[in-house]
Amino acid sequence: MEALIPLFLIGVLSAMLLVGRPVPKGKNCLGILTLTPNSLTLRRRLSIELVLLGVCATGFLLVFPERPWGVDVGLGLLALGFIGLNAKFTRRVVWSQFAPGDGHMSDRARRRKCFLITLTVTACLVLMLLVLGMGIAYAQGGWDQALAQVFTWHLLPAIGLFFPWALLQQTLFQFYLLGRLRTVIPTRSPLFAIVLTGISYAMSHLPDLTVALVTSLMGVFWTSMYYRFRMLTPIALSHAVLGTGFYYWIYGRDLLDDWLGSVW
Repeated sequence: MEALIPLFLIGVLSAMLLVGRPVPKGKNCLGILTLTPNSLTLRRRLSIELVLLGVCATGFLLVFPERPWGVDVGLGLLALGFIGLNAKFTRRVVWSQFAPGDGHMSDRARRRKCFLITLTVTACLVLMLLVLGMGIAYAQGGWDQALAQVFTWHLLPAIGLFFPWALLQQTLFQFYLLGRLRTVIPTRSPLFAIVLTGISYAMSHLPDLTVALVTSLMGVFWTSMYYRFRMLTPIALSHAVLGTGFYYWIYGRDLLDDWLGSVW
């Protein structure tokens, strides 16, 4: 079955490049569409792009529910390459339709507020994970196991290694997917697009139902923060800290050992 993985990667890339290439520079007053007889409206174009992407992604998850971690990394990097090719279009055309929630603030003030809110929520959740993790470890092996599992030095380097992967995921879902869903679903409130993005993010963590459930809640929070502030770094940092804490403290899994072991 793993021999079919490259076919899925090629299919996803081909579909996105066929439909998702940047629109040529403006022939109309808005600079959004090139109105030739064969052109698509922005909403229709993005709808086709998302349908193709959804079909490919769903098929991939159904055929390969459990896969090597390198496959997820490779697919993520492939998608990131596509997003990089279309970043100008996404920023100038898709996201220019929707003003940030605190658009009246300066970039510096908005950045400070985003970090403050995100890190405050993250700190509260870290404390909750810490307490739960110590309780689970204590029940399994007493104080020795609880202290060893919670206060391991592997935690900090694992967060550092987790951060680029978290930033990649935030770019895929918040920067790329959310703006397209908001365009395709033109409701007055962005709530539906935000929730749908969070659910899509959670589905990428299947078949682990526990992680999928937790990430659906956090995915909605991170997505709402991006829609309001348009900043990826704070939510990626939150993701890295909480994800690392969850695996170390709740699952009792040493990510650093896992990653180093898979490489060496």
